[in-house]
Amino acid sequence: MQAVKVKVKDSMSATKAKAKEKQAKAEEKAEVASARSHAEKELAHERGKAKVAAAKMELHQDKALHREQAMEHKIHKHGHGYGHGHGHHHHHAAPVPGTTAAAPVGHVVYPPVNRY
Repeated sequence: MQAVKVKVKDSMSATKAKAKEKQAKAEEKAEVASARSHAEKELAHERGKAKVAAAKMELHQDKALHREQAMEHKIHKHGHGYGHGHGHHHHHAAPVPGTTAAAPVGHVVYPPVNRY
């Protein structure tokens, strides 16, 4: 399920990045059209390339963030992520009536045995 969420987030980020790329190219085109000299046209072209590269960089940063969030989710869902299998739930012992100290997590406290 988490992989599907990552793919959806990635596709949304890719759509945003493509929109930014198209906007940067349109702005570049308008800037080149209004440029008066060859140097201004080159400058407009370089600015457009920089904006496109920034959009692509943002896409890759978003993808990395999505992977990081998925890993954090997996770690928090399955304990520490090491040595725990899927679907294993750790049950904690209920406190024994009459005792004041709580047992450490994961330890089972058995009531005293009545020998007589």
